Amino acid sequence: MRWLPAALLFLAAPAGAQTAPACALSATDQAWLDQAMTAWNYTSRDITGIGRVKRITAVFFDSTCVVKSATAMNGGPNRWEAALHGGKVPMPGGETMAPGVTSFAMSEKGGDDNYFVMSTPSIWSQALKSSNGLGSLELLMTAVVLHEATHVAQMPTYGKQIGRVATANQLPEDFNDDSIQMRFEKEAPFKESIGREVDLFLAAATARDRATAIRLGREARGLMKARQARWYIGKDSYLTELEDVFLTMEGSAQWAAHQWLVDPKGGAVDPRVAFGSFAWHGKWWSQNEGFAAFMALERLAPGKWRRTAFGDGSKTVLQMVDEALAAG
Repeated sequence: MRWLPAALLFLAAPAGAQTAPACALSATDQAWLDQAMTAWNYTSRDITGIGRVKRITAVFFDSTCVVKSATAMNGGPNRWEAALHGGKVPMPGGETMAPGVTSFAMSEKGGDDNYFVMSTPSIWSQALKSSNGLGSLELLMTAVVLHEATHVAQMPTYGKQIGRVATANQLPEDFNDDSIQMRFEKEAPFKESIGREVDLFLAAATARDRATAIRLGREARGLMKARQARWYIGKDSYLTELEDVFLTMEGSAQWAAHQWLVDPKGGAVDPRVAFGSFAWHGKWWSQNEGFAAFMALERLAPGKWRRTAFGDGSKTVLQMVDEALAAG
């Protein structure tokens, strides 16, 4: 996910501007969009328990047309307004971008106004994007919608935490969940520890007995704490807190998308395929380790964490893992 400035103007036409001519997505793109909205509303209601996100505007675009809806992603009518964009798709801040592959969520006014922006399958296909082993680009794109849109519900909670840390440490606006990786990925001991931590969390998640799950979880947390104590020191000490929040947001969003993929009422994808091709087999640490931590947490405290991670945000994933490990 990319973290965008909070106070933004979005799709606002200048005073006196003429309304753009009407248009429509292709039948194929519109069919996918309808399915993706159904998937989001099902996931937010029945999988995560997020429910309806207050005031979320969905924006999708192809090479010629942009469509938006203030109701489709919060349980309301699947109704869209359409306009030609002329090769300049309106973006936050009043700027425009050429139609290309993109997907992001953002929030303003403390979570009162929320937005989800994404290009359609025709754009992704033209860019030769693969399905990452899922067998269908549309399936992958729906999972991306679920991941990114989940963040919208977390902006007033974990998003605020990130904002607070960013302000206190004067972080640049482009600092995001991948910034820690881009800084430390050339440090072999750091990278090796990340890989081992992920493996241990996943092993804990699939352990046959609780005692083994707890032992593996504690070993994973021990490695994390040792890594952070070595690398996140002095002026970089804030990274311990920030990493935890990023793991919480990215991991829970990845978990939500994965759960829809394997749900018989959702993507109905073979769990082995969904796990290996989507859930954690990616290049971004925050998604891989975050997902693994939530899988371990689900093994240790099944279901109990969802009201926090997708609701009040009162605890991070590592805080909840530590509590579950301490409980034995």
